[in-house]
Amino acid sequence: MAVKVRIPTPLQKLTNNQGDVQCEAKDINGMLAELEKNHPGIKERLCDAEGKLRRFVNVYVNEEDIRFLQGQETLLKEGDDISIIPAIAGGAILSRKKATGSKKTTQRVMLVFPQTQIQEPAVFLMAKKYDIMPNIRRARVTETIGEMMLELEGTEKNLEKGIKFLESRGIKVDPVTGGSAR
Repeated sequence: MAVKVRIPTPLQKLTNNQGDVQCEAKDINGMLAELEKNHPGIKERLCDAEGKLRRFVNVYVNEEDIRFLQGQETLLKEGDDISIIPAIAGGAILSRKKATGSKKTTQRVMLVFPQTQIQEPAVFLMAKKYDIMPNIRRARVTETIGEMMLELEGTEKNLEKGIKFLESRGIKVDPVTGGSAR
């Protein structure tokens, strides 16, 4: 069955610069195999030597985190929308222009999630809704609170909207200043 897979920007060089690709797969494992068949080298970026998704690769099926479904055995159906969101460490604060001419910038923030938001895909929804690339620099989650330091890349206008979106969900967002994000 055909599903749409959203490819993150850092991996699009492996998909001929395509942000979305179609796959025929019955589950996430099949989707990963199909991606590798059609775009050699992509699976090693997403999975370890045993074929398990790397620790900081998040996969969503129709905005549901597969960690809360059946993991890589999560079944797919015709028309499902799959998003791959890697947490990419490292890099510097940057500002650049896309081919469209809209200036992209990166902003570091510290998020503090209330207990009601810990298991919700708020960062994923913000990233998707406002075309923001989150780069997880540090995270700590317990049963009662979650903390996450992010670099958010996007246009200034989208970053502002994305931060307001997070705050509307009760997530505290504070800017991070200084050089260290470890």
